Amino acid sequence: MAEEESASTSYTEDDFYCPICQEVFKTPVRVTACQHVFCRKYSVGNSNNEAPAPENPEAFQEEDNASPPDQPTFDCPLCEEVNMSRQRLLDHCNRSHRGHVVPVICPICLSLPWGDPTQLTRNFVSHLNQRHQFDYGDFVNLQLDEETQYQIAIEESFHVNI
Repeated sequence: MAEEESASTSYTEDDFYCPICQEVFKTPVRVTACQHVFCRKYSVGNSNNEAPAPENPEAFQEEDNASPPDQPTFDCPLCEEVNMSRQRLLDHCNRSHRGHVVPVICPICLSLPWGDPTQLTRNFVSHLNQRHQFDYGDFVNLQLDEETQYQIAIEESFHVNI
């Protein structure tokens, strides 16, 4: 019976990605209580604070290209364009740099509290399209540290009725 179930189960590429860091599982761990699977470094009780930022893209459209006064602005790491909102940087790179595959440091990731100034992004335009379709401030509390937010997300997942 287990073999029949396994043979009929079709997996998608998404089944092999951690829902927290959105990277391919390195050492997956299944949480017994809820059956969610995470990278081991995100398991409850982990004290490793060197985890990458949780990035789960959701479509978000910004009508105005001007950045509101309380929103950060970014400079394009591929050219001289400066002071762009997240959406404007995304649009600019899709329009002007679609074919450029150059390792750079993502200015959006760098601006986040957990940003790593040494983390190179191999394909910046692809990274923007996969990771920055929304503003983080809409989904996370930027005043809390990364570890606290992971713990809150895991605890809340125990209370979700599936």
